[in-house]
Amino acid sequence: MRSLLILGVAALSFALAQTTLVPALTELMIEFDTDTSGIAWVLTGYLIAAAVFTPIFGRLGDMFGKRRLLVIALLIFAAGSAVSALGDSITAIVAGRVLQGVGGGIFPLCFGIIRDEFPAERVSASIGLISATAGIGGGLGLILGGVILDHTSYHWIFWLGAGMAAVAAVAAILWVPESPNRAPARVDIRGAIVLAVGLSIP
Repeated sequence: MRSLLILGVAALSFALAQTTLVPALTELMIEFDTDTSGIAWVLTGYLIAAAVFTPIFGRLGDMFGKRRLLVIALLIFAAGSAVSALGDSITAIVAGRVLQGVGGGIFPLCFGIIRDEFPAERVSASIGLISATAGIGGGLGLILGGVILDHTSYHWIFWLGAGMAAVAAVAAILWVPESPNRAPARVDIRGAIVLAVGLSIP
């Protein structure tokens, strides 16, 4: 149960980041004097990075340990959140969002840990719960982002993500066991580059 809670927090931190920033887009446009094309990269950069790195982190987890790669993904996500929170330009915020997107590997790694570590009778329900977190977090993120924006500033949207990911990373190190399963393979770097370029071209 403790491992599932930790994995749930890890998944929720990524899921919330998909939408918590949406209510702040207009404020970002005004503060950084950018147009809709510029502000679109705040969302697009995140989604492209997630699409490219999700399968990469899943494969690396199979090769080097799912818990280890989950911690790395969470720390990269937290670092990206901090970069965006401290960013003083739209370029810096987009760069942080790209790093957040790299954390997309959180979901396949959570699924892999559940399959490897949980009792067979709990696997389906646990994977279903983590999957539901993606949808729940997306909807909750819109509300939460608006509440944060009403009472503080958009910076705290990023600090929330950084804090959740950091807590989940520490908890995973302490209480989530490393999977003993390893699968020799290689990462398709060329395919990842082609995918990134293809998704980036309008």
